[in-house]
Amino acid sequence: MNNLEAAINQVIEEFDIPFEWCKSINDEIKNLHIPHDNNRKDFSDIPFVTIDGFDAKDFDDAVFCEKNQNNFRLMVAIADVASVVKINSEIDREAFKRGTSIYFPNKVIPMLHENISNDLCSLVPDKKRNVLICEIIFDSNTEISSYDFFESTIKSFRRFTYDEINRNIEIDNTDVNKSIESLKILTSKLLKKRIKRKALEIESSEPIINIDEFGKLIEIKKQKRLFAHQMIEESMIAANICAANFMNKHYGFGVYRIHEEPDFIKLESLAKFFSLKGLLANSMNDPITSINSFVRHSNKSEDMKIFNTLILQSLKRAKYSSKEIGHFGLQLEKYSHFTSPIRRYPDLIVHRMIKDILNKSKKVRLDETFEENLEELSSLERRSEISSRQVIQQMICHELKKFVGERFSTFVVNIAEFGLFCEIENYFISGLIHVSDLGKDRYIYDGQANILKGRRTGKTFRIGQKINVQLISVVPEERKITLIPE
Repeated sequence: MNNLEAAINQVIEEFDIPFEWCKSINDEIKNLHIPHDNNRKDFSDIPFVTIDGFDAKDFDDAVFCEKNQNNFRLMVAIADVASVVKINSEIDREAFKRGTSIYFPNKVIPMLHENISNDLCSLVPDKKRNVLICEIIFDSNTEISSYDFFESTIKSFRRFTYDEINRNIEIDNTDVNKSIESLKILTSKLLKKRIKRKALEIESSEPIINIDEFGKLIEIKKQKRLFAHQMIEESMIAANICAANFMNKHYGFGVYRIHEEPDFIKLESLAKFFSLKGLLANSMNDPITSINSFVRHSNKSEDMKIFNTLILQSLKRAKYSSKEIGHFGLQLEKYSHFTSPIRRYPDLIVHRMIKDILNKSKKVRLDETFEENLEELSSLERRSEISSRQVIQQMICHELKKFVGERFSTFVVNIAEFGLFCEIENYFISGLIHVSDLGKDRYIYDGQANILKGRRTGKTFRIGQKINVQLISVVPEERKITLIPE
């Protein structure tokens, strides 16, 4: 067993992640088929395309865009998983139990059986597939003037990667090329609207690692966000807005993706940090304006990564709820998740609610169980994120073991009574400097100011502070790194 396999097995056991398919599910899978409904609109002639990462296997969204004289027409086609996975089937209960697909380096633990996620429901090229379409009309000001949902069948014309779109690759199909060019223009306009409504734009601090066939880490790199990513992101955001509004209009509630405002105390702490860097918050009563000013300051600084990490730490986590609270980060009043029912169970619930509306048979009821289920799904999403991150961290630890005794540049990302957590530059992982290794002084933790301060010397350690360290020890299985300051 190589290091990667061992790391994945460890988190599977630690988090009790289901990863095998029982006999009853395998039996159901054998009897699954794509249902044929003559009432579906056939859009097989429309040049839908998928745009994903190069290693993607489950294609759950396809897009088509056309520019008219004064408006844009965007069609977002999402795999109609609900037509295949029936409520309370063995497959459905297992999908809820998993909550979401979990993505590890070189391995996926899917929410749905591979026969569904990679075959029956996947929008692979040249295969007719059932989809739920959100058709959106944008007016001359790029506002959503109207939208509609309907069940349909499509046939993806081409599978593109983000890199191909970003390299402006063209194919021998005029209609496909026109659609992509229209989507690029629409995306540019939507990004301007995004800035205008003050949506947050913070670079991710999560690394990407490449692993060879033997489970050995060969590269650690920062996520690169291309314009092609934004094309799909903005298309999906638009469809998610429409889904939230559609549920709210017809049900009076929905499965919302909510993101609450940050706590005042965290915002205040962030403002104090940036004040030390010469930037005063515009207004503590206007969190989005303040945080955006911090982001702009960060983007101009050579310490951008440090600053962005601190900003992200001050924000609350997004989650699922039936309560219409809005999405702080995106600055949207109503928002949902509609676009990934192959890998996220909340999206499957949304699809079922929308299909019930279309079929005039509203079955979902708002009760305690409904909200409890959304809380459980938020928790499972968190489990997925943590387990993926821990596998990556464990692989980075294996790489760092080679460099025990060597010196590194770090910056403080967290402070506790017992010491400083410092992220190692270019390795996207933090180690601990124990308080006993900070020098001949007694250091006191000030929780309100979030600092460690020497009682005798007054020496102070703060979040964001750069410290040169020596790497003392690494225990990959515990993701434990010990550092001492130089």
